[in-house]
Amino acid sequence: MDPINVELDTRKVADLFRALPPSAMQAAWRRTLRKVSTWVKGQVAKTVAKSTNVPQKVLRQRLYFFLRSRDVGKVWLGLNPLQANRLGTPRQTRRGITAGKHRFAGAWTMAQRAPTGPVFQRTGKARYPIAEVKLEWDDPGEAAFRQIAAQVEARLLVVLRQEVNYELQKAIGRIGSHGTR
Repeated sequence: MDPINVELDTRKVADLFRALPPSAMQAAWRRTLRKVSTWVKGQVAKTVAKSTNVPQKVLRQRLYFFLRSRDVGKVWLGLNPLQANRLGTPRQTRRGITAGKHRFAGAWTMAQRAPTGPVFQRTGKARYPIAEVKLEWDDPGEAAFRQIAAQVEARLLVVLRQEVNYELQKAIGRIGSHGTR
C-alpha cells in the first residue's frame, strides 16, 4: 500500500488561532487529531464491513492511531489476510465450514484440540499439504481507506473549529474546570 499524505489549508481557522495562547491551541489540535482518528477508524470499518461482510470489531482491531509528534498523527491499517475463525464462530457443515457470513468449502477445524481454533483446507490432492484458511481483504480495505482519506480535511476542519471554540469558551470562563457550564 502506498502511503497516503493529507495536507491541509488551515487559513480557514487561522483567525481563531490568534485569540488563544499557543498551549491552548496545541491542546485543541491534539484533541482534534485524536477525534478525527477515531472517526477515520469508524468510517473505514463501516465501509469495509459493508462490502466484505466482515464484522467491524475485527476490522477496528487492524486500525491504529499514533501521535508521531506534538502535531502529527498517523493512522495505520493492517491489510494482512484475516483468519477464517476471526470472522465468527466456525460451524461444521456438510460441505465445509461456515464462519460468520462466509462459507469455506472442504474446510475443517481440529474439533478435539481447538473447536474454535484455526480453519484448515487441503491445498493439493495428497493428505498433507494443508493450509490455514484466510480471507483476503486488502483491495476493499485500501479502497475504503483512500475514500475516507479524501474526506479527512473537511472533517478535520469541522472538529478543529469545535475544539478551538471549546478553548475560547474555557478562556472566557464560561466552562468550569470539569467541562460543564
